Amino acid sequence: MKKLKRDAEKFGVLELFSDMATQHGYDLNDPIAQEDFVSRVRSSISNSKNSNIAIFGKRVESLFAYVAGALGSVALLKQEDSGDIYFSGGDILAPDYRITFFNNEQLFVEVKNCHHKDIRAKFKINKEYYFKLKKYADINGLDVMFALYLSSWNVWTLLGIESFEENNDSYFIDIGRAMACSEMAKLGDCMVGTAPDLELHLLANPDEASEIGESEQVEFIARDVKIYCAGNEITNEEEQRIAFYLIKFGTWVERCAEEIVGNGKLLGIKFVYSPENKNEPNFSFIGHLSTMVTNGFRSHTVKDGSVVALKVGLDPSVFKVLIPQDYKGENLPLWRFIIQPNPNFKTSLGS
Repeated sequence: MKKLKRDAEKFGVLELFSDMATQHGYDLNDPIAQEDFVSRVRSSISNSKNSNIAIFGKRVESLFAYVAGALGSVALLKQEDSGDIYFSGGDILAPDYRITFFNNEQLFVEVKNCHHKDIRAKFKINKEYYFKLKKYADINGLDVMFALYLSSWNVWTLLGIESFEENNDSYFIDIGRAMACSEMAKLGDCMVGTAPDLELHLLANPDEASEIGESEQVEFIARDVKIYCAGNEITNEEEQRIAFYLIKFGTWVERCAEEIVGNGKLLGIKFVYSPENKNEPNFSFIGHLSTMVTNGFRSHTVKDGSVVALKVGLDPSVFKVLIPQDYKGENLPLWRFIIQPNPNFKTSLGS
């Protein structure tokens, strides 16, 4: 999926000025009004930077577009809550996105950020807030679902309101049930597994490799790259691309980085990636595709734990892992698990 380019500097700023002009009585040709506009924008950015809720919330909203766009089942995704809205009667609220699938089915999605760490903790949606979203969706003849990002777990869930429980003023769901009832498969999400370990070898040219002496520093120039899965070298280019993506954005951890030495020379460096809990010798999950896209987006928007960008100037396809439907690997075995929702699930852990 590609992102439609829009000249925000040319059109977005003028639109923002027009919106603020109605509120503050600006004259487009008045230099004082222009100065006041710039001052208010600068102040607003400064205030937003000091609000983690606003910053992380907006970043997650942008992130969802890349997740949905990279997973492969969405034909068109449009921000729904931007621009003027004119309507008749009642309070309404436009959801964040309108999604159109390849079968022309459409869906509204409201993106929410959840920081709960306890699997029994409950996420709540105010009823009045939901009814405004629903009224907008009803007018358009569509359903509205909630894309809930569980930041402490680095997991996306997609939920209809029927998955929530209800009390007088809100709908609520615990984290365990949110995971079990998720319909992220609608967007093309799945869990991926392969055989541990994955290894990345950076190799020198043996003829120019440096000798290892008593010095703590050795010059090394990487001339070749090899990737291994469960001890087998991956030579197919498509498999190499997939394996590198799994190494870079999957959930396995770098277990070690060690020298490859031969004849007293530094021939290369080997990086080994393993699952944290290796229960089976020939198989382990390496993560949801949505989590991998999220990790890719994070590498462009978060630095040292702080958000440095809310959006990226890249197409969602940049973060897509291309695993063909008929994939049959030679030396990179893959298992894909399409997780279906369990509406009868109840968290069994004690309170």
